[in-house]
Amino acid sequence: MTILNRESSRTCEVRIRAPYELTRTITIKPKDTGKTVLEFFRERFPYLDETVWRYRLDRGWIHENGIRLIAGDRLRSHQVVRHYSPSVIEPSVAGNVSVIQETADWLIVYKPAPLPMHQGGRYYKNTLIYILEEMGYPGLRMVHRLDSVTSGLVIFARNKETAIKLRKEFEENRVEKTYHALVKGEMREEIMVNSSIRRKRGFVFECGEGLEGAKAAVTHFIPEKVESGKTLVRCIPETGRTHQIRLHLRHAGFPIADDPIYGPDGDQSGKRLQNSAISLQSSGIVLRELGIRAIL
Repeated sequence: MTILNRESSRTCEVRIRAPYELTRTITIKPKDTGKTVLEFFRERFPYLDETVWRYRLDRGWIHENGIRLIAGDRLRSHQVVRHYSPSVIEPSVAGNVSVIQETADWLIVYKPAPLPMHQGGRYYKNTLIYILEEMGYPGLRMVHRLDSVTSGLVIFARNKETAIKLRKEFEENRVEKTYHALVKGEMREEIMVNSSIRRKRGFVFECGEGLEGAKAAVTHFIPEKVESGKTLVRCIPETGRTHQIRLHLRHAGFPIADDPIYGPDGDQSGKRLQNSAISLQSSGIVLRELGIRAIL
């Protein structure tokens, strides 16, 4: 049983970048006001040890307008912090990006996994946006996202006017999104999960009842094939929260079989890196009012 029909027909390309210098610019959000510099970077990048951040602070690589910050400095809302890295070594990613459909206004591409959508954390040049720019598609505007470890269809706007239209469709839940996942367990009937989601720590999220600050999330699951203790499931999200399908499948008792965070043996400490593809694919995007339809 496989959910990656399109992936299996492609040659898997591994993209590796040589080390390079980089200065990242980080604008502090209101929710991080009052945290110390050390607390902020440990929470933002939980996969790096405290000693790494103390080393970088001691060398003045984290600063504000050239003024070195120290571990105990308190951050301010909208403060602009710069973080210099003398030798960025990005993790390798899948590089077999391909264009599925395109017009003068929008572009639908196949994103392999693992591959982040945009710059962040350990990634800058090994991202979908950067690769598409190298392929001759500069200035694309994101209107929705896929997790780095999720493969499948993504739509981009090619101008401001189309971006506004597409974002409105997503925000008002008028986009018909379909995913397929391979889960542990035998799902014999359709399931609907209504469970709010919030960030737990770092890049790990959680769902449940009564969670302060959590956002509403609803997903429908339809079993398509059961075999050898696993089920191929069609997933239809009504909302678009981070890690929604992965969390809701776990909540329903059918975790994605190879998910390192929310799977059967998942590690939700926030320290484990999410750097391998999982059995979750964006397999359909339909915007009826705009006449857009793409199905894998």
